[in-house]
Order: sequence, then C-alpha cells, then structure tokens
Amino acid sequence: MKRSVVIVIVDKRRNEEESRLTDPRTESEKEDPKINGVSSVMNTDVSGKEHLSLVGREMKPPLLREPMSRRQLLGRGAKLAGAVALAGAIPEILAACGSGASASSSSSAAASSSGSLPNVNLQLVYLENVQFAGSFFAEVKGYYKDAGVNVTLLPGGPNLAPEPIVQSGRALVGITHTAEAVQAIINGADLKIIGAGFQKSPTCIASRASAPIRNPQEMIGKKIGVSASNEPIWTSFLKANNISPSEINVVTVGFDPTPLATGEIDGLVAFYTNEPIVLRLKGVPTYAFLLNDFNYPMVDDIYICKASNLSDTTLRKQIIGVMTGESRGWSDVVANPDEAASLAVNVFGKSLKLDPEQQKLDAQEQNQFVADATTAKHGLFWMTPEVIDGTIRSLAIGNVDAKPSMFTNEILDAIYHGGSKA
Repeated sequence: MKRSVVIVIVDKRRNEEESRLTDPRTESEKEDPKINGVSSVMNTDVSGKEHLSLVGREMKPPLLREPMSRRQLLGRGAKLAGAVALAGAIPEILAACGSGASASSSSSAAASSSGSLPNVNLQLVYLENVQFAGSFFAEVKGYYKDAGVNVTLLPGGPNLAPEPIVQSGRALVGITHTAEAVQAIINGADLKIIGAGFQKSPTCIASRASAPIRNPQEMIGKKIGVSASNEPIWTSFLKANNISPSEINVVTVGFDPTPLATGEIDGLVAFYTNEPIVLRLKGVPTYAFLLNDFNYPMVDDIYICKASNLSDTTLRKQIIGVMTGESRGWSDVVANPDEAASLAVNVFGKSLKLDPEQQKLDAQEQNQFVADATTAKHGLFWMTPEVIDGTIRSLAIGNVDAKPSMFTNEILDAIYHGGSKA
C-alpha cells in the first residue's frame, strides 16, 4: 500500500508561535513598537516558561537590558483550539498512514548499526530549547542507552503535530498538549497518555501590578483581552467559575501584551511565563493568577505512545527505556537548571540563537511545573487519580469528553516500582 508522509496543521497557534523564530526583521525593528503594529511587540517575547515562583505576587522588572526577540511563544493556553482542528484531521491522518501502518521506521526491534540497541524516535512538540532540557540531558549523559534504547530527538516546528507522527509509527513516543491528544483519541487515534511533564498548566490571567486582578471574581466589570485562539479556554474558565460572559467586557486582542501595559485593557489571558515576562522586562510589573488554581486544573506537556504498543513486549520495553531516560534527564534539570540552559543554548538549540539568560531563567522556573509533592512521592510525570479527574472535568467544560482510560501510569510504574527514582 502506498503511504504518504502527512504533516497536519493542528491549530494556527503552533504556526504563529514557532514561525517567530525565523522572523526576517532586524532586531531594532522588532524592538520598535511602531513598526509592523502588533507583530513588533509579539516578537519581543522571552523564552516560554519562567518565574512560576512569582505566581500570585507582583513581578518586578529585573536588571536585564532587553527581552529576547528571537524566541517563539511556547505553549499558550488555547489548548482546545487545537483539539477542535485535530478532530477533523484524524480521519485523514489515519487514512493516509494506512490501517496497517508499521512502527518499523522508529520503534521496531531493529538494532542500531552496532547491533546493540534498537533505534527509536522521540517527537518533540516544539523546536529545541530548554523546554526539552530533560531529553537533552538523557542524550548527552547516555541515559537512553543505559535504559536499552538509542533515541533520536525529532524537533517540532510550524504546522507539525506529534499525534499523527506517533500514530503513524514514525515516533515511538511524543510530547504534546493534553486536549490535542485527548481529541485525537476520541477521533480514533490509537494513542495513550503515559505521563505528564507539567503537573499543572501555566495559563493565567495577567494584570498590571498597580491594578491587580487577583481572582476570577475580580474580573467582573473589567476589560479582559482574549485572543481568538484563547476563546475556547476562556469560555470554559468562565463556566468553571460561574461567571456570565456578559459580566465582563471582552476585548479581542492578538498575542501583543502592549494593550495591558498602556491600560487599554485591565487583564489578559496569557501564558504565565510569556506575556507577563515580556512586560516585566519592558519595565511593567505584573500580577498573574493561574487558571489551574481556580477551578480549571489541567496537566500539560504530556507524553503519548500508541496504545497497542503497550501490549507488545518488545515495543513496551523500548517505551520504558525512553521514559526511563526522560525521568533521569529531568531529574538532572531539576538539580542543575543552569547546565540545562547551557545545553539548550550551546548544543541542541544553537542555531536558534537562544538568549542564555532567558534560557537559564526558564530552566530554573519551569522546574516548579515539573517537580512537586506528587512527583517527590511517586516519581516525575506521575498522574494521580485526582489530577486525571481534574483534567477530565476541565476538558468536559469545553465539550471534550476525556476518559480515565485514556491515561495510564503503567509505564511509570514499571520504571519506579513503587518508588520515585528511575
């Protein structure tokens, strides 16, 4: 049967976010808010996941000269927008890959050239930056090989979704977003969620520190900026907190946080470690609260594999090998975030010209998404019944019908054996 390589546009968010890495404008043009309107500020974003320790507190400007201007926005809160698009894409994906699609290209038992280890692929959801530092450590320190697999990291990029890559067998394991994976399963994909890189989502409501919005009820009567792709999660968040849309003056915005800085809006649906940091580095202190802390819990940066591979002895062993390497790698990130940033800047993401200081801050602060009391007890990526139930309830508000059976800790259980270390 003839098969085609399929790249599916899951949602415009991914394209908007990652295409900024190849923005042809000069640095001075990017820094000038008068050039190219919204885009000029959108492209001054920093590196994704920073300063979670400041949740619920004022974020004061640091002594940095300027924000990074050649980084994509990482993982905004519009999870459901991608899920809706993927709903229509999965049947075509499955048809193109063929009902008998083989995993031989990435996850078969074929040995490496040395004859010692099987070659497998791990599909990342974005380009190579400190967001995937655990994978970088696992590769350079030989953790994958120690666990019996030779892993190739496949960078993400504009218009590329991990779900069809894993479904087709071109990657044994993928890192993606929760709603996208759940919707893919609903639409027939043979996928299973086997771990959560982030124990909670960094989606937030950002406001100026001089006029802070501290909780959902304080949004009532205020002007809140919501981008088109964030509308689904915004609507669900209002429902979760029993707030009528008519009680809030919603202003449609792009991903440019300038309207918040100038006072045109009072709050902004944002990614906690993105827009608030852009403003902070521009000298505008902000306050932000996480949606996760107000009736909208959600795990994120989840790991997926083919569900059918879990019952195949050989492939299951390889999945365990990949996740063992990931666990050991992320343990190193938690212990040494500065070294993680160095790997991202100088090795894996060197061509992206990542800002060292931003990557260092990113690595330090994203650890608070990765490691908490749950992971200390059960191990990294562990999904408790309470966390799974909360995620399912949040998705249900947006009419995404997740089921407990879509999640499993069986691979992690095989790694930790009741403990917390790989």
